[in-house]
Amino acid sequence: MKASVSTFIDLSRWMAAFMVVISHARNLVLVNYEAVHQKGLLDRFIYSVTGFGHEAVVVFFVISGFLVGGYTYDRWRREGPDLTGYACARVSRIYTVLIFALLIGASLDYTGLHWLNASAIYSDAQQRQITSIQYAVETTMDAPTFLSSLLMLQGMFAPTFGSNVPLWSLAYEWWYYCLFALIGVAVLETGRRRAACAALALFIGVLLPPKVVLWGAIWCMGFVAYRWVWSRWWRPPPALGMVIFLASLLVSRVVRGAPGVDDKGVLLDAFVRDGMVGIGYVLGLVSTSRMTSTIVWPRLQRQLSDFSYTTYLFHFPALLLLVSGSYQTFGIDFPQQPGVAGLAWLITCVMLVYVYCFASYVLIERQTPQVRRRLESMVRRGARALTAAPPDAKADTH
Repeated sequence: MKASVSTFIDLSRWMAAFMVVISHARNLVLVNYEAVHQKGLLDRFIYSVTGFGHEAVVVFFVISGFLVGGYTYDRWRREGPDLTGYACARVSRIYTVLIFALLIGASLDYTGLHWLNASAIYSDAQQRQITSIQYAVETTMDAPTFLSSLLMLQGMFAPTFGSNVPLWSLAYEWWYYCLFALIGVAVLETGRRRAACAALALFIGVLLPPKVVLWGAIWCMGFVAYRWVWSRWWRPPPALGMVIFLASLLVSRVVRGAPGVDDKGVLLDAFVRDGMVGIGYVLGLVSTSRMTSTIVWPRLQRQLSDFSYTTYLFHFPALLLLVSGSYQTFGIDFPQQPGVAGLAWLITCVMLVYVYCFASYVLIERQTPQVRRRLESMVRRGARALTAAPPDAKADTH
C-alpha cells in the first residue's frame, strides 16, 4: 500500500477513536448544549468539535471495509478463499480485546454501582440527562446479557452488557465480517460450497435487523475504496478529496444538531446522513493515493492508531467510574457548565482514560499476533486430525 494511503488510515483511526472518547467525555462532564447558561462563540466551537463521535463510527466502518474486505478479497482472488485463516484472524483480533473489555468493564461497573454510586448514575442515569447513557446500568449486568455481548447480539437483539455502550458498533462490524466471508466464497468458489455459503449469507441477512443490513453498504464503501485505490480509475486530487470529506462531516454535524433530530431518527434519513459521510471519507481516502509525499510523522500516526481498538472498547466504563467516583469522593459535580473548571475537568478525564487505555493495550491487545498464531495452529492441527486417512488395515487381514 502506498505510504500516503497507509498513513492517512492510521491518522483516521486514532482521530476517530479520539473523537468518540472526547464526545462521550463531553456528554458526561458538561451539560447538553441546550442547558448552557450563556452560549458564546467559544461554547459553540467546543460543542461542535467534540460532537463528531457518531461520524467517527462511520469512518471506522469504511476503514474496516477497506482493510478487511478489500485486502482479503484481493488475496483470495490470487490464492483462493481461506476461511480458516480468515476466521482465526478475525476471532483473535476481536475477542482478544473484547473478552477483557467485558470482564474489566464489569468489574469497574460493579465497583461503581456498589461503592461509588452517590450520583445514582449506575441506577438512574436518566435523571442527569446524559445522552451517552440513558438506561440503568445495573439492569444489564447479568449473565444472559454478558453472553449476548460475547455472541455479538448487543444493540440488535439484546442490550449492551454493563455501561459499555460503544459495543453496539462492534456487533455490526462482526456480522459484516461474517457476511463478507460467505459472499466472498460464494463469488470465488463453485459447486456446492458456493451454494451453501450463498444460502447461509442470505439466511443471516434475513435474520439481522434492517438497520444492520443497510449500514453494511457503508462498510462496503471501504471495499470499493480499496478497489479504487488499486485501479486505473480517475481519483480526485488530495485537496479536493479532503475538502469533500470535511464538508460531509460539517453537513452531517449541522443536520444532526438541528432541533428535533437525533442519531436514531428515521431509518432512511439517518442512513443518508451516514452514507454521505462514508462517501466523503472514501473520496478523501482515495485522493491520498495521488499524494507525492507522505503525511507528516507517519511513525507517530501508526503508534497512535495501534491502540485505537483498545481505546474504543475500554474507555466508557472507565470514564463513567471516573466521574462517578470523583463526584462521591471529591464533590466534583457532573454534568456541569462549560466554564474553566468544567473544561479543565474534561481534559483531565480524557488524559486519565487514555493512560488507562494505553496500559490496557500494552497488556492485552499487543498480544493479538501471538494469540492468532496459536489459534490458527491449533485449528489447522485439529482439521488435519479430523481429515487424516485411517491407518492401513492390511496387517489385520493376516
